[in-house]
Amino acid sequence: MKKIFVLLLLLCSFQIYSQSGMFLLSQFPSFPKSVCIIDTVELDNYHSQLSKVTRQLDSLCALRKAALEERIQNVKPDVEKNIAQDFNLSDSDLKKLKQKKLSDAEKKALMDKMLKDKANISMKQIEQLKKMKKDGNKEGIRNWAEAYQTQQIAELVSGDSTKTPEMIEFEKNLSKNKELNDLMKEQKQIIDRIAAVDKRITNKMIEFNKEDSIQTEILNTNVKPLEKELTKDGLDENARRNIYIQIMMYKYAYCEKISPMYIDIINDMRISTEPLIPTYDRLEIVNAEINAKTLGLKEWPTDPGLMQLEAVKSLAHAIASVYKYTIVPPEHE
Repeated sequence: MKKIFVLLLLLCSFQIYSQSGMFLLSQFPSFPKSVCIIDTVELDNYHSQLSKVTRQLDSLCALRKAALEERIQNVKPDVEKNIAQDFNLSDSDLKKLKQKKLSDAEKKALMDKMLKDKANISMKQIEQLKKMKKDGNKEGIRNWAEAYQTQQIAELVSGDSTKTPEMIEFEKNLSKNKELNDLMKEQKQIIDRIAAVDKRITNKMIEFNKEDSIQTEILNTNVKPLEKELTKDGLDENARRNIYIQIMMYKYAYCEKISPMYIDIINDMRISTEPLIPTYDRLEIVNAEINAKTLGLKEWPTDPGLMQLEAVKSLAHAIASVYKYTIVPPEHE
């Protein structure tokens, strides 16, 4: 009986792993060895193997995103209830917040009420802070923050050493805010880590596009006169063949310049994805904890591993174009 249980546990673990981004990433076809010349069999094999994994990723992500969205919808009533309690909103206020067509005046009035009830800050003060930030008045912002904190503590502390319920709530919020701030700092660090990879790829793509424009111009300059030659009457088969060979040589030279650059970018995307998988997993957890604390929930619905699957899915679609500049020789009968 124990052996059967262990076997079932192993099968279950393999099923979970087989649906992970890491496993599906390992199912991608090998990168091309040839750069500018490839036969149709090799090309078809590559796309067939990749398409199989891509379809699985598309289906898996769609199903899991739909299930997660349903769970998120289920907690929305609790979220609305917590927001109403937290900001002392009435049912009519909540209905207004749900309206898509809400006037600027109504939005401002609601925000003013929420800020006053929650933090004792008016929209006017918010506008003053925004102006100070725009003007670069850091000292003014710091002085305002210190005065605001002093005022809040003074209002909460009673005449004796006994803590009022308001003071206890204030301290609880300070602790909660510290945890939230720590999570948000970690969230930013994770997002910056992912963004750094995206920026490197983007910069490479910018340089590639510049070089591609130059090489395309050279290609067109060389090929267009030859293509014009092909339209002339009286060309014998030998002359026509020679022109085709010249055109192919120019296209090959273009590919020799461009294709290695493009493959390098796609390869960089591929080798950069695997190390980021644990980072995506951690970002999922941090995002969920931030949502839970912000919205007053015990936990925020998550689908562990979905974010890494989405990243691998994006990669799968990107590497489908790795043979974009490769020349496929015509088949001879």
